[in-house]
Amino acid sequence: MGRYLFLLPLAALAACSTGEAVAGTDPCAQIASLMEARAEDEPFSSLRGDPRMLGGEPLPDAWESKETLLDSACRLSAMRGFFGGNTDIHTYSCTLFEAGTMNPEADGELARSAYEAAVSTAEACLGDAWTTDTVTESAQYDVYGKTTFKPVVPEEQAGGFRADPIYVEMLFSRFTEGRGGKSGWEVTLQAHLWTAAPWQEIFWRSFAVWPIAGICSAYLGGFQMPLAIMRSAR
Repeated sequence: MGRYLFLLPLAALAACSTGEAVAGTDPCAQIASLMEARAEDEPFSSLRGDPRMLGGEPLPDAWESKETLLDSACRLSAMRGFFGGNTDIHTYSCTLFEAGTMNPEADGELARSAYEAAVSTAEACLGDAWTTDTVTESAQYDVYGKTTFKPVVPEEQAGGFRADPIYVEMLFSRFTEGRGGKSGWEVTLQAHLWTAAPWQEIFWRSFAVWPIAGICSAYLGGFQMPLAIMRSAR
C-alpha cells in the first residue's frame, strides 16, 4: 500500500494570516475554494477533473479533482436518489496520509502529525463562524480520531439526515475490517452536502420505485403537480 503524508510547512501557515501566498499554495485559499465549490448549485462541480475509471470504463458520477488540497490528491462523487429518490449526496474526499501495517508505531506518529496539522489548519482557516466537535473512539477501529467542523449558524440540507459539512478523520485497523475493508493507517479530509433533486428528476425517479398499480391509481385519480411547482416552472 502506498504511503502519503501531509505536513503543513510553517511558512504556509503564516500565509493564512498575511495573505501573501497565491491560491495554489495557500492552504486557507484552498479551503476557501473548497467551501465556495460546496455552495455551488451542483456542489463541487467546478473542481471536477477527469472521470474516475474502473477497468477502463468511467465510473458514474465519480471524478478526480483537478485541484489538490493541503498538498493531497482528492476525489469527488455524487450518490443520487436517496430518501425516496429526492436527495443527492455530494462528497469531496482527500487522502492526507495512508500506510499499511508493517510499521504501525512509526506510521502512527506520522498519521497523528498529519491529522493534527490538518485539524489546526482547517480550524485557523474556517475561523470563528465554525465550531468543532472531536471524537476519539470507535468500536470499528483500534485507533480513531474525528474532528467535525460545523457552522455556528446551522445550514439547511435536504433529506432527513444532516451530513457533516467538513471533517478530518484518522483511523487505524490491524485487520481488514471497518470502512472499506482496509487495514492500516488513513487520514482523510472530507466535505459533504446533501441537496434536493430537481422536481423533474424526482418525478421520473418515482417511476422506478412506485408499483405499477400505484402509478395507475394516481393517473386515474387525476394526478396533478402542486401549484407551487407549476408556478415555478413557468
